[in-house]
Amino acid sequence: MNILYLTTEWPSEERPTDGIFIREHAAAVASECSVAVVHIARLPGEHGLYDLAPIPGETLPAWRVRYRRFPRPLSYLSFVLGAFAGMRRVRRAGLDPDVIHAHSPLSSGLAVMLGSVYRKPIVYTEHWTIFIPENPGRLARVQQMFTKLALRRSAFVLPVSDDLRAALAELEPSARFRVIRNVVDERVFHPPATREPVSTSPYRLLTIGSLDSERKGVDILLEAVARLAEERTDFHLDVIGEGRNRPAYEALAERLGVSQLVTFHGWKPKARLAELMRAADLFVLASRFENQPCVLIEAMASGLPVVATAVGGVPETVDERSGLLVEPLDPEAFAQAMAKALDGLDRYDRAGISRRALENYGQTRIGGELLEVYAEAAR
Repeated sequence: MNILYLTTEWPSEERPTDGIFIREHAAAVASECSVAVVHIARLPGEHGLYDLAPIPGETLPAWRVRYRRFPRPLSYLSFVLGAFAGMRRVRRAGLDPDVIHAHSPLSSGLAVMLGSVYRKPIVYTEHWTIFIPENPGRLARVQQMFTKLALRRSAFVLPVSDDLRAALAELEPSARFRVIRNVVDERVFHPPATREPVSTSPYRLLTIGSLDSERKGVDILLEAVARLAEERTDFHLDVIGEGRNRPAYEALAERLGVSQLVTFHGWKPKARLAELMRAADLFVLASRFENQPCVLIEAMASGLPVVATAVGGVPETVDERSGLLVEPLDPEAFAQAMAKALDGLDRYDRAGISRRALENYGQTRIGGELLEVYAEAAR
């Protein structure tokens, strides 16, 4: 089969972390079917209504559409026409899609239009926490309109967690849902071949996430570190991520007196993240709200036990064999959970954590589930 991935998020030079999870879904099925990508980029075009060009460095056939930011509604016209231009380019390349796979509310609306004109079935994967009640953000009117249309018109709607499925069902109960979770690349994320016994000099704690908002709860985590440091200092926290809140978090660590126990590293590529995970003792995630975090399943695939807040799809991912769950917004409880996990690291079977993660989220599992959906949608 030929599958078109239509998305408003895909890694670019300007935004290298955008849509990595979408690229990994595409990679999971690319060995069994032909996948082409059209990225409707939130980047201004320079000529005419839109620019259309191949995406450099991609292993899949992929094109990026940059649409001009004219005043509305002309910008909507360039957005839609750019998507149709992308579809024509894919068909000229001999990859006429059997199924259009949309990711994100805006691309789902475009998929409905393309599917209607070209008589193609569509499936729609949603990753965004904007639908979860705990997220204070709300969809723009156009996004909400596109989402409701796609929920009604898609052959299948594929939320990545049961929690998100329930939230989407509030918008459109009649949608045909099938939960297909995020995927982890086992070639990159795996336990070390050999591992030294856990030492106390010091324990390595690791957290990863965007620092552009308060969503990841880095402030809560730093307060928990300060409480833990009142009892022990045999640990060090590495914070991987970048964003506008980073200076405030660094200042908070100073104010709490734990800057010597915390290092901020900025963004790292996936291969480096995997190395850091294999060298760490515990993965920690104090999010205020979540969907199904890719970094969580990547940490587990690397064999890391977890302390995380019980939000969104996290309780569907972490059980007592893999780590500890804590209610959100409670630094004291999070500190106690970290202490309990550190004192009991020898109880966790890191090989077992990795094996279960790869069974549930590896490319073979998720790729197979997607292929089944495509075949049913095409029929």
